[in-house]
Amino acid sequence: MNTIDYNSISEAITELSKIGQKEIATKLENILENNEVEKPKLHNKKDDKTTSYYRVNLTEEELEVITDLFLDLEVESLTEEGEAGHSTERYVTLLNNWSNISGETASL
Repeated sequence: MNTIDYNSISEAITELSKIGQKEIATKLENILENNEVEKPKLHNKKDDKTTSYYRVNLTEEELEVITDLFLDLEVESLTEEGEAGHSTERYVTLLNNWSNISGETASL
């Protein structure tokens, strides 16, 4: 099952909106509304969306737009000397999270 955490989806919506990718951002908003994975009965933060994971049903092309976006942001966050900037680690994490998901077309 392809799942990803709330923060990764939320960050993707923000960044996609900045570059005019409204269609994918809207799909991600629908995922947040409809695809939450049920938490275990003993989970101590059942009502906290930031601890939730969501089933992702995007195409390979849509996932590629997201991973390319975070790759670009990671590169842009580097200093002129190629050193990690203050936001580089965040973009690396987001890129890794999104890279671990395969599109729905891959499972057909």
